[in-house]
Amino acid sequence: MKRTIVAVYIVVAVTMFSASIGLVLSGGGAKGGYEVGAWKALIDLGIEIGGVYGTSVGSLNAAAVAQGDFWKALEVWQDISESKVMNPTAEQKKLIDAYGGAEDWSIGELFQGATDVIRKGIDVSPLKNLLTELISESAIRESGVDFGLVTFDLTDMRPEMLFIEDIPSGKLIDYIMASADFPGFQTVRVDGKAFLDGGIYSNQPVEMALQRGFKDIILIDIGRVALRDRIARVQALLQGATVTHIVPRVQYGSTLDFDPEKTQLQIEEGYLDTLEAFGLVQGKYTYIFEGRDILGELFNSLTPEKVEEAIAIIGDPARWSSPAEFYADFLSSLENIYRVDMPTLHLLDRLAFLLGLESLNLYSAGELLDSIAGAYSLLGLERQEGSLVPYEKVVRFVIYLYDNAVLPEPPEKFDFFRASFEELKRVKE
Repeated sequence: MKRTIVAVYIVVAVTMFSASIGLVLSGGGAKGGYEVGAWKALIDLGIEIGGVYGTSVGSLNAAAVAQGDFWKALEVWQDISESKVMNPTAEQKKLIDAYGGAEDWSIGELFQGATDVIRKGIDVSPLKNLLTELISESAIRESGVDFGLVTFDLTDMRPEMLFIEDIPSGKLIDYIMASADFPGFQTVRVDGKAFLDGGIYSNQPVEMALQRGFKDIILIDIGRVALRDRIARVQALLQGATVTHIVPRVQYGSTLDFDPEKTQLQIEEGYLDTLEAFGLVQGKYTYIFEGRDILGELFNSLTPEKVEEAIAIIGDPARWSSPAEFYADFLSSLENIYRVDMPTLHLLDRLAFLLGLESLNLYSAGELLDSIAGAYSLLGLERQEGSLVPYEKVVRFVIYLYDNAVLPEPPEKFDFFRASFEELKRVKE
């Protein structure tokens, strides 16, 4: 009877979370603001998170997710700075700045900084103070959202994947510090054991979500990929699990670059990239909240006189037997060049890039068209040598449609997501 009870318990433990989403947050140091932006998008998408698993800064953010206090986490990240995380010596600071891309250093200064890091380690007591303000261990244990983290036990020389029930009561913050003990930081000790950043073993603990039985997993990836992580992705495939992989388009800052302005960009990008991962936005440079052939709708709403004028911008109208043939030829040409599902939206995205429009923004098609028209009237468009697309003609065609056709209303929910995105951009003064 006892064996049967144990077996039932194991089956329940493995399947209890399988109906909801398992969220995996990778390590990435100062780039962790991206994960908070992604979390807000998941909230807005109405995605139920049943368990959350993280490594290094991902374990810190995972604790915030399990706790369920998004606005508190956002406030912490929007107020982040190096002094809130670490207290390096002057010599260590030179090394950190050089790691982040600064050029004002000498070989001697780097040597001294490295020596100081090896001898003393970087003091990260401010980070523990920050965690004490952000994290409520009791709230996490009572939340109903599963939690886990990865660290590496230096004393016993073995990795540790710890679920919330494996972490002794009162020790959660200590183990988050152990998970985030980046090489060069002062060694974290818990109950006499020394620990190191879990990223050296698994920086993307998809494996933990699989162990809990999740079949739908979302991975927010802001850092390196360990061998163990590659193996886990194969295991997910073999087990029939779906992993939605969300990764930054642009890397703003580096692992130890706690610059508030870069953090804000990461937060915004995390939100937008998550909407893209779930098919709500189009574009490789901008983020367009649209799923229709908006140029086709504009073209079809023109009067017959305006149709002929629009076609004449591209070529002699006599080349095509009808407006429908012209537009089908236009669309087919874009499809052959861009090789994407929505070539007209990709065209608008490309024009935005060529005209230098702001990329990190959630656009409706109408707003993007208005911005394209404004930028072109002010700056024109540089000649694109060797391009298969005659962008000078095309941009004039697009602007003509915008000026003369009836613009459709934005898709449902655009205003909701736009308002939420704008709320993220209100940086704490």
